[in-house]
Amino acid sequence: MVNNACVLSAVCFIASNILGIAFVAKDMYGGDFNETRWQSLDSSYLTKLWEFRRAAAPFFQASSILNAFAWLFLLVPIFQLSFILSRGGKRKIGIHTTIAVFAIVACFTEVISRVLFFGAWGSVDGISSSFNLNDWVSTGDQMGWKSMEISWLITQGLLRCIDAFEWVCLFAILTLIYFSIGTQEKKYRQFPMWWSRLGLFIALLSIVDFCADLVYLQQHTILARYSILVAIFNTIFMLPIWLLSLSHYLPKAILKRRDIYSANNESDVLREFAQEISQPSD
Repeated sequence: MVNNACVLSAVCFIASNILGIAFVAKDMYGGDFNETRWQSLDSSYLTKLWEFRRAAAPFFQASSILNAFAWLFLLVPIFQLSFILSRGGKRKIGIHTTIAVFAIVACFTEVISRVLFFGAWGSVDGISSSFNLNDWVSTGDQMGWKSMEISWLITQGLLRCIDAFEWVCLFAILTLIYFSIGTQEKKYRQFPMWWSRLGLFIALLSIVDFCADLVYLQQHTILARYSILVAIFNTIFMLPIWLLSLSHYLPKAILKRRDIYSANNESDVLREFAQEISQPSD
């Protein structure tokens, strides 16, 4: 028995990050990328760069949609996990409520970031393909391409900051889950410590992804290389393993919680019945 939402979330994270990393790697290390010409706003180079972006846009858009669905699928299992770790709201309520809140915020910011990206991309795609960007001040000056590239960089910076908050939320969720499981008594522990430690390791790697999102990687090629390697290791291997493990442990914990709840209800019924019997009749 497995939790289907966890499995779907893991699959979406894997597919999304494979597409996203492939797009970034091609954009940064492809044979057509020239950092010097890009930073000098070479107009002829910018026109070719936008042709590449329009051709690669469907892959990046698919990556964005899959990533949003991954967080949506993850939302319910995180709620269930928080409820179980809190023993039905009787243990460390503040910590487990915070876990649920961070999950909601991460999902919300992810969806908002993707919606803003699609809106911004629709505008620049239409401008780059339909508007006159070649003749502004004088014939053939191609000032429009330079202006659009600067505007797109500013827009990307805004969206990157919103998107980076996803890693802060993931760090908080996994760290708090580790703390919750680690402070449980062994006889009540339903999730193994190795799994919570794996989550803590993923949380620490998420800090690297957070820093990489805040730094414009094409200006820091050394950081870019290492951050892509960390992203591959963290989001394509470690996080899906954590989610697939959760899909195995969560259904068992839910069933055990239901058994405890049923046993408690049965005990309450028997106690009330015994009290009724012990009362003298009129």
